[in-house]
Amino acid sequence: MKDSTKIYTVGIPSYWGTLTPPLQHLAAGDVVISHQFESLIRTSERGIVEPVAAKSWEFSADKLTLRFRIDTSRRFSDGSYLRAADFKKAWEEGLRMTPISSNSSLSDGLASVKGFAQFKEAKEISGVRVIGDDILELELVKPVRMFLEYLAGQRFSVYKTSKDGFLGTGPYVMSEKDQVLTLSPNPYFIGEAPELKNVKIIASPPPVAFEKLKTGELDALLMAEMVDIPGCADGSGEVKCSHGQEGRHILVNLNGMSGRFFSDPRHRRAFQALVLKNIPMAETAFSARSFTGDVQTFLRFQAGRLTEEEAAAIIAEGEKDISRFVEATKKRPLFFAANAKSWQWLYDLLAATGVSLTKESSWEFAGQGFWDLYYKTCTPDVFPMSISISDGDPDGLYHILGKNGAVTSPMIQREAVSGGLESGREITDIAKLSPHYQAVARDILKEVPYVHVGYLYNRLAYNKNVLKVNETLMGRNNSTVMALQPD
Repeated sequence: MKDSTKIYTVGIPSYWGTLTPPLQHLAAGDVVISHQFESLIRTSERGIVEPVAAKSWEFSADKLTLRFRIDTSRRFSDGSYLRAADFKKAWEEGLRMTPISSNSSLSDGLASVKGFAQFKEAKEISGVRVIGDDILELELVKPVRMFLEYLAGQRFSVYKTSKDGFLGTGPYVMSEKDQVLTLSPNPYFIGEAPELKNVKIIASPPPVAFEKLKTGELDALLMAEMVDIPGCADGSGEVKCSHGQEGRHILVNLNGMSGRFFSDPRHRRAFQALVLKNIPMAETAFSARSFTGDVQTFLRFQAGRLTEEEAAAIIAEGEKDISRFVEATKKRPLFFAANAKSWQWLYDLLAATGVSLTKESSWEFAGQGFWDLYYKTCTPDVFPMSISISDGDPDGLYHILGKNGAVTSPMIQREAVSGGLESGREITDIAKLSPHYQAVARDILKEVPYVHVGYLYNRLAYNKNVLKVNETLMGRNNSTVMALQPD
């Protein structure tokens, strides 16, 4: 008989930050808030859009109006019923908040909605309309091919505020104390009840997460692709793993802002050529993390993918400027900022090649405000990181490189790339996607907002003597407690 009183301890490799949906900007935060809050729709493990808070939806013939019928039988954790007005209120309240990231976390979804540009003056988005209790209507200023899918993001979840914090309609109620999250079932949740009734989620940094799994201090680890777990990929290790699809880009951002070292495109292309000539070093460094080396941003078989030969030829053009780039750093040393030991290989490669780095440079940046370096101050020259793969459609890249992208940075904005992504959003003829996004792919390799090193496959690690995984719930980005079951 299953013990409904047992408390399961689940780790996640980094602290999740805010639990407020429209302020969330970290992958760990997206995973965590999904337990309490729900969006209109979600993308299933098979890549299919499914209803959640919306029972159904319909586009107008011109693709400029999207109407949702809200499931008003859903209830918040205080027992109150969901209404269409709750979404409008949550989104507009979110836009009034000062974003933690460079752009509002709602911007890549709402920027194409009528009235978004005038929100600061009007105090509302005129294109988000409530019709009765159950109809939410959105009017766009231009067609956006993937607009529906963007609303599946956790940052677009519905919530209410109360004296005790935020209320959601999701499977759990969460409370936080001393950076420990306690999850208990939402008694009013109308979906399938979670198998684990009592859960604690704790931040377990990569250097210690594997040992905590082995000793039993952790029963499971979400986002386990961020941790070195020997034998995880082939099942030969001490810890059991379940795998999904390619879930994260591994890349090295270059600060190309005006006046910065990498505002010179020849420096950027030289850096790219140097790093990608040494991609086996990355494969060794990330070998225990379900890593696949790949110099291209678009996935294999995705619209926009170039031939390997063409991509290699563009990258090789930078080789002639490597010595020029190295020599230039002697006058302007580079500030290298990473927050994981798995990036030591890159630091060592640059140093061994003769690249001058500042004294502040580190592959284990431990100070407060690490993400402010990327979103706000933009002080690093080289900023390695991983970032979620949003969707199989090439417009998913807008999240990172679009001018209104929720997780972009001024450091990596390149006009040719952002312009191509902006115009690409309006393409509805599927036959036109590949040639358009191949042009974007060429611009990425030529303008080098970042150097794309490869991909990590989404995975979940767990103690097989305590838990098992519902494999049907493992997809590109949905490694959550809901996939876990008592053994």
